[in-house]
Amino acid sequence: MKRVIACIDSSPCVNAVAEAAAWVAKQTNRELVLLQVLDYYPASYHLGEISGVIGFESNAMLLKELAELEQKQSELALDYSNNLLDHISELIQQKYNITATHIREKGDFLEQSFQVLQEEDVVVIGRVGERSAELNKPIGSNVENFIRGAKCTVMTVGENFKPPTRFIFAYEYSPTCVNMMKRVAQSDLLKLLQCHLLYVGDHPEVLNEPSQYLKNAGLDVVMEYRYGDVAENILEYQAEHAIQLIVLGAFSQSKIRQFFLGSVTTGIFRNSLVPLLVVK
Repeated sequence: MKRVIACIDSSPCVNAVAEAAAWVAKQTNRELVLLQVLDYYPASYHLGEISGVIGFESNAMLLKELAELEQKQSELALDYSNNLLDHISELIQQKYNITATHIREKGDFLEQSFQVLQEEDVVVIGRVGERSAELNKPIGSNVENFIRGAKCTVMTVGENFKPPTRFIFAYEYSPTCVNMMKRVAQSDLLKLLQCHLLYVGDHPEVLNEPSQYLKNAGLDVVMEYRYGDVAENILEYQAEHAIQLIVLGAFSQSKIRQFFLGSVTTGIFRNSLVPLLVVK
């Protein structure tokens, strides 16, 4: 069965992540999985590495006490994790009547997550994690690296989530974008929403073929032509029409790097007020 993976931590985005993942699961009849990665290691994890260089009994005793203290902190962190997963599970059950399964890993978030993910998964992750929230960062340090490294479709959400009915798909004629268009047409989630097919450039006729392709796939398509900066036009169009979701291409090394990377994707990612769906 296909899955929706909700990345759960104690950030301000956690409820929105859970609701977005539950909405995707409900819309597409996917299994909902709550994924939590604990990166807490007590001092005792490293104690064996340094025990041979301790020369004073007092220092050894202090290290032992420190290890015991941090072991207790690790146990408390695990208790908090259990409570958080229980809370999110109850929220989803009550609001969406979905029973979620849990996956808990320990270690580096990116490394452990990538081992869990499968290509057909849809992953929902908050724009900020718990540590970035503590530092008042608008975007989590792991999020862009997560999008780059994940082999599946990724949705990012902020602190609030509203189920979308429409999405923007910015198109430019290229092999990369044509492949992305095919993924959009095949998406079990996006075909349920109205597609605003946006082209920014001097050749608006390039939208004729992709528009017909998406319509033949069963999507409701609205075409729009704009001129100027790509990122600015996408964000302006989204605000003007109150569109609730922006679909972007995956990070890649294509010839149109400027369109799918750098100032465009990063600019939208850092300035968008609505969820983003990065199609792989």
